[in-house]
Amino acid sequence: MEDDLKIRDAIEGDVDDIYNVHTEAIRKKCSSHYGTEDIDLWVARQNKEKYLPYIAAREIVVAEKLGKVVGFGHLLDCKESDWKTMQIRGLFVLPDCGVKGVGSALMKELEKRARDCSAYCLIVQSSLNAVEFYRKCGFIPLELTTHQMSEQLCLQCHKMMKKL
Repeated sequence: MEDDLKIRDAIEGDVDDIYNVHTEAIRKKCSSHYGTEDIDLWVARQNKEKYLPYIAAREIVVAEKLGKVVGFGHLLDCKESDWKTMQIRGLFVLPDCGVKGVGSALMKELEKRARDCSAYCLIVQSSLNAVEFYRKCGFIPLELTTHQMSEQLCLQCHKMMKKL
């Protein structure tokens, strides 16, 4: 991780940057595993206002480099089992910042926050293009499944888990 990278809680003023990171990552990284129509529908369903309640709940963290938001992660409680499980709802990095430690730094922070909440386990429904990243972070694939994103969009993904 580079010294000029800072991980912090997202604030309302980050909404435009979070949206841009999210949509750019979908368009440029996810397109290697999903068709053009799926990518277009996935991007079209994003809107800046949807992040605001998660920011207010302190569920989103951002990676900032030289004052610019270059990635974000979203962590929330999950009721999957009898033991405390938390879910990574998303972890996205600007495509130009890939393989530079940004995603790993965000993951480290999400794991710390999960442990601080007494979680024993993290789960994620990984997009197909991100499976290798999550494996490198210690996640194990549980099953190939689908994620119903809207009436028009259902994407294949890997449900993955990591014990903390």
